[in-house]
Amino acid sequence: MKVFTASDLAALSKVERLNLVNSCTGYKSANLIGTLSLEGHENVAVFSSITHLGSDPAMLGFIVRPTSVPRHTYQNIKATGLFTVN
Repeated sequence: MKVFTASDLAALSKVERLNLVNSCTGYKSANLIGTLSLEGHENVAVFSSITHLGSDPAMLGFIVRPTSVPRHTYQNIKATGLFTVN
């Protein structure tokens, strides 16, 4: 077993680090979240970080990256309260 320190991770190239960190949690499903903006623009985005939170009431959770750049899926859901998951 290899133990990675913070300095080991920092020494990896961007692609090597990305591949290592993304593989830590194993296989992930690819889900499509569909939204519609208030102006009627359709948006579909791939999310792998969706999980079931409860069934009564029905609840799903998903992770959105920081909003330091436009996140249309997040903005559309906040504006309309509606989305689809496929």
